[in-house]
Amino acid sequence: MNFIYPDYMRNSIYNLACGIADFLGVKRECRGNKINISGKKLALILLDGLGYNMLKSVGLESENKITTVFPSTTSTVLTTLFTAQLPGEHGILGYNTLSKRLGGIANALRFTYPAIGNRDTVTENIKFSSAFPNVKSYLTEVKDKKTAEVIPKGIDNTEFTLATHGKVSTTKTYVTYWDALYEFSNILQDYDFVYFYIPDIDTLAHKYGPSSLPVKQAIKEIFEGVRQIALHHQDYIFVITADHGHVEASSHILLNQDTELLDMLYLPPYGDSRALFFLTKFDLKTYLYHKYPELKVFEKVDFERLVGAENINADFIAVPSDNKAYIYSFKDQTDDYAKLKGHHGGLSEDEMYVPLVILNG
Repeated sequence: MNFIYPDYMRNSIYNLACGIADFLGVKRECRGNKINISGKKLALILLDGLGYNMLKSVGLESENKITTVFPSTTSTVLTTLFTAQLPGEHGILGYNTLSKRLGGIANALRFTYPAIGNRDTVTENIKFSSAFPNVKSYLTEVKDKKTAEVIPKGIDNTEFTLATHGKVSTTKTYVTYWDALYEFSNILQDYDFVYFYIPDIDTLAHKYGPSSLPVKQAIKEIFEGVRQIALHHQDYIFVITADHGHVEASSHILLNQDTELLDMLYLPPYGDSRALFFLTKFDLKTYLYHKYPELKVFEKVDFERLVGAENINADFIAVPSDNKAYIYSFKDQTDDYAKLKGHHGGLSEDEMYVPLVILNG
């Protein structure tokens, strides 16, 4: 498997974020190129889990493909998208990430500890801004522009959403895809910036696999639904993209069973099933290459290329060079995460390339 590294200098979600910040009149000191967005009003559509190759597989083409960030996972990508910061700058590094303020590994997307199912369980004692102080949403700095979002019911007013999206002028929630399209179409009136998030493709790809019939049907219907709305709103520029793609897991490796590895770590592995972060005083490379020869092990000198910073809360990062998923369950019972067919977080072409479709009404 050839690894696709984030193109932070020219053509990635990070560069798109820098361009959106510019469009909204917020100055960010970004590295490299800013993807230029010209127009009076902007609608940003994020189709969770829609890799470039997944779009292509159903006969739909995107003129442009860009890389996502690393790890190629929702919490990391969305934080970059709404902060115009590199992953190593904002510090949300994977589905589960390390927070010194929280005293260990946390799920930033849900703002809780990995073994807890409920959202925002630590909010009463610790604010998101204290746990992840480097997250700086550019939407909090927007002046003289009206902003809105259309997002699924249940993620509105969560700590992660408030921290990354900032304080938009208006929030509309929905419960079904058709409800979502209706709300999105209706809100495209008086707002300078509208963010529209649809999680369905990702949900289906996790459950059935990225090449399954339900996923292909969802891609066609969702993409066409958004495109039809764009055709009827000439005063907006529509930017359609995704946070990551998927690979179909060839097998699941349960790291809870590797007591020798766990004994060498200060904390359990964190990150994602295809992007493993390790904190240790030992040189893990020899052990990992012997036990898991399909893993590519990166040291600190490599971190700049992966996350844009060398000084992060990890000593080693391991990425599969095949389609295996590496699971560490924080629960006593078997984790449902280990049953998923579609996984992401790694550096494969299927995970890293996402579409960038720009429609001018």
